[in-house]
Amino acid sequence: MKTRLLACSTAVLLLAVLPRAGAEVLFLSAGADSGAYTNSWVDWSGTVFGSGAGCTTETADPFVVNGVSQGNYLAATAYPMAFLSNPVSASAQGIWLGFLMRPQAPDTWAGGGHLLADTSLPADPRNTQFAGMAGWWGNNMQVRLGGPMYGTSIDGYTVADGENIAVLAHFYDTGSSGTFNTGDLYVDANLTDGVSLGSPLVSGFVLEGALTTIGSLRLAADPVSPETRNYDNILVVTTAEEALAGLNTGVVAIPEPTTLTLCALSGLGALLYVRRRK
Repeated sequence: MKTRLLACSTAVLLLAVLPRAGAEVLFLSAGADSGAYTNSWVDWSGTVFGSGAGCTTETADPFVVNGVSQGNYLAATAYPMAFLSNPVSASAQGIWLGFLMRPQAPDTWAGGGHLLADTSLPADPRNTQFAGMAGWWGNNMQVRLGGPMYGTSIDGYTVADGENIAVLAHFYDTGSSGTFNTGDLYVDANLTDGVSLGSPLVSGFVLEGALTTIGSLRLAADPVSPETRNYDNILVVTTAEEALAGLNTGVVAIPEPTTLTLCALSGLGALLYVRRRK
C-alpha cells in the first residue's frame, strides 16, 4: 500500500514538472504602453484619420478590479493596432482575447477588440480581414462575437454608456479545419468582485470564412464621429487561466519550469525520506 501511495504521489509530482501545454502570452498591455500601438484607420476615400498610436495613456478615473486600481489605461480614438509577439495558428486549444472596456459618449458606433491576420500594418487597412471580433459595430452597444464575413452572434451583452465591463472571448478550431472557426463569449459587469468566467453568453458561435493565422489586434474606436473607447488589461493568451489572471491584475505570471522542477523534486525527496523512516 505504501509503495502504491508513493508511486501515485511521484506521478503527481512528475506531472507538476511538465509545463502547461501551449501556455503562451501573445500580447499583454497594462495600459501605460500606448507606444505599442499604431494607427490603422483609413476611410473609404483613402484619407488617413489621425496619426501615431491612435490612442493615449490616461490616468484619471482608471479601472478598478476587486477594489484595486489598475492604474493607467488607454483612451482609443482611431482604431489603434498592435502586433502579437508571434503569429499563432488555429488549434483546438485556440486563443483567448480579453480586455477591460468603458464606452463613453457621444457616439456608439464601435467598441471592442478585432483579431487580424496581419503581422504588419497593411497598406490599406480597409482590406484587412478579421479572424474574430468581440465587440460591436453599428449604432448599438451590444457586445457580440463576429467573424471575417462580418456575421455577428445573436446573443450578447448590452453595455450602458460609461459602464466598466470585462470581455473575454475564446477563438478556436473544431474538427481540425485548420482555421479559427468557432468562438465563445463571456462578459463580466461586476468588476467589484473581480473578473470570473461564469457561463458563456455565446457558446460555439460559427466564424464563417475563418482564418488560419492571427498576427495582430485592433481596438475599436471610430475617429470620424469622434468617439473614445477606454481599454485596460488587454491580452491575447493561450489559456483561460492566463486570461483571467491578466484581466484581474494586468499581469500574467507563469511559473518557470526550473521552479516547478525544484518544487517537485523537493516534494519527491520528502516522500522518500518519510518512506525510509517508516
